[in-house]
Amino acid sequence: FREPGHAVVLLRASEPGDAVDAEIEFGSSEYAKEILGSVWGFPPALELEREAALQKAMIEMIQAGLVESAHDCSEGGIAVTLAESAFAKGVGIKVDLASQSLPAEFALFGEDASRIVISCDPSKLAAIKQIAVKYSLSSEAIGETTPEEMEIKLDGTVVVSARVSELRDGF
Repeated sequence: FREPGHAVVLLRASEPGDAVDAEIEFGSSEYAKEILGSVWGFPPALELEREAALQKAMIEMIQAGLVESAHDCSEGGIAVTLAESAFAKGVGIKVDLASQSLPAEFALFGEDASRIVISCDPSKLAAIKQIAVKYSLSSEAIGETTPEEMEIKLDGTVVVSARVSELRDGF
């Protein structure tokens, strides 16, 4: 993230799976490996046509000057993506994510394929959504960048609240 006051958007090329899919895929995540000490299941499926649509949309958005920052949600899931995006310049974030009825660990650290978090000037949200629709992508404004504080809510409940510098030092 470059500066406070910008919208944060989650772009997704495919729909999240159900709880069974999420558990099978979660077993191949960094969280499962590092925190749970176990690996099981299969990595998230990559739908090449949907991934290509996401990449084409990103190119169009960048060329149109709509995107300030972008980070894929792969290794570590969306929680790690948000933290890493905040670390470079110490810019915080306030987001509210939907769990899709999944356990918090799956929602925060699941490594679903074909997801990108972007930040942009709020005045450019409509243009971003228009390009997302053109490529049949989901685009969800999940929050905004803030000065130094990082707050992640899951279904309205705060699950992370800390200064970016504290998180960066512990990373």
